Amino acid sequence: MITAIILALAVAAEDRGAQVALRECAACHSVGPSGDSLNSDAPTFRSLRLSQNPLSLEKRLTRLPETGHPAMPPRPLSAGDAADLVAYIQTLAPRTPGR
Repeated sequence: MITAIILALAVAAEDRGAQVALRECAACHSVGPSGDSLNSDAPTFRSLRLSQNPLSLEKRLTRLPETGHPAMPPRPLSAGDAADLVAYIQTLAPRTPGR
């Protein structure tokens, strides 16, 4: 029962993160499992997943409302949005055959 609850919470976070990605990030970044970013300077979410560990990525995303990024304006992300985005980005892991 507890495992089912934890799994449901994780799936909910991933789903919320996908919605945040579409709403706040997709204008520049490729936020899905394939495709190029609309802005060639914006990394794909797949590449973020491979280049950032989840904790570092969540910290960077949490700071975006105040700091933005050199080529990116500040975004209205809550700490919960940042955590949900990281949960979603982690779903973009390369698939292992047989899984």
